[in-house]
Amino acid sequence: MTSATRRRLKQLFGIMAVVCAITPVFNVLTDSVTVRAAALRVIDGVIVTALVGGFLLFVRGGRLRGWFRRLGFLTDLVLSSAIVLGLFLIGRAIGLMVTSLSLRRFVTSFGDAHLVYALPYFALVAVVVQFLQQMNRIVGINVLRYFFTGAYHRPHAEERIFLFLDLEGSTQLAERLGSARYFELLRQFVDDLTEPVLESRGAIYQYAGDEVVITWPHEAGAREAACVRCFFGIRAVVAERATAYQRQFGVVPRFRGGLHGGTVTAGELGDLRQEIVFVGDILNTAARLEEYAKRAGLELIASGALLEGLTLPRGVVASRCGELELRGKDARVTAYSLSDG
Repeated sequence: MTSATRRRLKQLFGIMAVVCAITPVFNVLTDSVTVRAAALRVIDGVIVTALVGGFLLFVRGGRLRGWFRRLGFLTDLVLSSAIVLGLFLIGRAIGLMVTSLSLRRFVTSFGDAHLVYALPYFALVAVVVQFLQQMNRIVGINVLRYFFTGAYHRPHAEERIFLFLDLEGSTQLAERLGSARYFELLRQFVDDLTEPVLESRGAIYQYAGDEVVITWPHEAGAREAACVRCFFGIRAVVAERATAYQRQFGVVPRFRGGLHGGTVTAGELGDLRQEIVFVGDILNTAARLEEYAKRAGLELIASGALLEGLTLPRGVVASRCGELELRGKDARVTAYSLSDG
């Protein structure tokens, strides 16, 4: 079982637990005020969640994620909500058939008077869930939650790790492929790095042209050297898909990385367009380390200050680069080149 499958199953069981807690209460309030009715609705909750959650997590968010994404925000929202609503009706019908032990109940369930309450309720929930999922995808994992909770409404200092990634030879690739084809290559590369980022509990901070910035709270990024594992995980995924890249674009993307961590100031910035921004010399240093990796022809450069608190994954070797003079910095930075042997 892959890490993605494990993560989705964990999410599915979490959703199922919430639904099985809410559904009996809703049905008791709108249908029959009995313990038996509440207990039977738990079965409905399990079946409906298995169908709807399975679609959202394993189909729309899994195997067919790319196809749904190409539909655009509104089309995706409408189509996905319609499918979810249909699955709800089917799941409810199966639940009633199972609890009544009557095949006929599957058909008659679609004419139940209780649907007057159940259908609008679930339709509202379906649209809200779809909308939140779409917004979460647009603004970034956890960012929507940060805005809702006001976690960054007041700027504050926190410890973070940043990994700057940059595609090698991007200018030449853009000229050779053309802007449209190069954009597709960049999009595919970003899609492929998603799983290693999630597996390492990181988050995409921002895209800047052909550069991707990944970040972790320091504790999460340092645990089992997750920030280092993320880089080599991305490289492994790209290597695994090398044939597909070669067939589609005539090239396998190569990338460099700069890794550093420390104290930054974090807070919400902007009025017309708000976003959560991290400010500090830590980001400048990580960016300069990535530039050095590009100039030196190395894969990943990490600061000595960060590596002091990490236990490198098995097979990853650190080679000292020395005290580097980085552009825009007065003090030299101790740096290491990381490779997997």
